[in-house]
Amino acid sequence: MHCFTRLLAILSWLALSAAHTQIVYPGERGDNLHTNGTLPQNNPNTIGVDISPDGSWEFPYGQQFIYPCGGMPQSRNRTVWPYLGGAISIQPGWFAGHKTAFFYINMGINAPGELAPPNMSHILVPPFQILGPSDSTYGGQFCLPQVPTPVNVTLAPGDNVTLQVIELTQFGASLYNCVDVTLVEPEQAIPVTPQNCFNSSDIGFELVFTSAALTSGAELRIPTPSVLSLSLVTFAALVMAVI
Repeated sequence: MHCFTRLLAILSWLALSAAHTQIVYPGERGDNLHTNGTLPQNNPNTIGVDISPDGSWEFPYGQQFIYPCGGMPQSRNRTVWPYLGGAISIQPGWFAGHKTAFFYINMGINAPGELAPPNMSHILVPPFQILGPSDSTYGGQFCLPQVPTPVNVTLAPGDNVTLQVIELTQFGASLYNCVDVTLVEPEQAIPVTPQNCFNSSDIGFELVFTSAALTSGAELRIPTPSVLSLSLVTFAALVMAVI
């Protein structure tokens, strides 16, 4: 019985550590699909980021669990992205554990004189949920062909920003991935093609929206049609433009 319980613990940890995602377009900071170090069940002192005896970093839960960019420092070689907004394409099923997940896409902005964004607090799209074909690894990707830049923020060609993709997994953990970009005129951006921006037929989407609080045990207030319709139209415009 003890061996069986231990086996279940190991299998559960493997499923947890296997969950990762990748930014296909416009790119990502680097390869952070790493899980190394002492297994958590054998090291109760781990905090998720450990230092090995030789001074190297260890990520026993997986590197992508580290905020804000999956344990990756800022890139020295930036890619480019349109200053008015552009495509973001994501492969969610690189490893197991992604049958359902919530996604958030944010931006961090380098202010004049800053070497890196102070935070990733500029929300680019409303959160949404994906529905994958299985909990095993699967191919395919989804693409938002026109992700806008933040409202009430003036950006120009030459500005440096960071795009942050967060995946909230079905077991409650957050995975982080980033790409550092220099904003350019649309014609100077990496071309968006059917090869790097498409929506696989076996990956579905669900909107995330809130309802009003209960005013009594018998009454439920539903958001007004105009609010829900606006969310539907906004999200549909992002996803369906390439279909």
